[in-house]
Amino acid sequence: MSLRTRWSARRIAAGMMAVAFALIGGPAGAGAQETDDERASGIELMGSIGALTPLARLADSGDTITAELSTRVAFGAELDYWFGSFGIGVVGGYSNPELTIQIRQEDDIGFPLGVQLGAADYWTFTGNLMWRPQLSGSSTVVRPYFGVGAGVVSITYPQSDDFPDIESETRFAGTILGGAQVALSKGWFLRLDVRDYISQFNTEPFRESKMQHDLMTSFGIGYAFH
Repeated sequence: MSLRTRWSARRIAAGMMAVAFALIGGPAGAGAQETDDERASGIELMGSIGALTPLARLADSGDTITAELSTRVAFGAELDYWFGSFGIGVVGGYSNPELTIQIRQEDDIGFPLGVQLGAADYWTFTGNLMWRPQLSGSSTVVRPYFGVGAGVVSITYPQSDDFPDIESETRFAGTILGGAQVALSKGWFLRLDVRDYISQFNTEPFRESKMQHDLMTSFGIGYAFH
């Protein structure tokens, strides 16, 4: 066999090996990416526990009267459906913060009188649109996500002889949210979630409505059915 013939044979062998590697790596890589995409689509169900932290007073009539809710333990449940990087979800939450009213008389130069009226029933129901980056490989263990939503906040206020006319209410609320999801094992995950429920307080007998920011921070465990 001549030198030219041996060189041609080597070129042909090298070309065949390159084709073989391309056939193996190409479809396999595409299949792996397709599998990651498929795992990112489907239903996710989660329960959570955390804290409700109101960031603004319910009402503030200057030096006369103020009303606010306390920080309290909160519980929640969430059902999501993900389409790759995008998801839609419905969320319900409950807490029972204490309602406190501070009263100051016009001629009172001391500390205002604080009246604790008891625990209120605080419910939230929202629908959310979410986004999370599409990741693959080991980076899918921790996945951040962000979203916005809209729904209602429903509060049943405690009644007392001092303030018998406080009306319970259900009001529109917008929400912004963010968090991170950590894979635990096949299907199971842990989630850290922070949401700001934004609503307008408009309950009698308080005449000055206030923009309310209620921060809900929670830890949840869930299962992905995909």
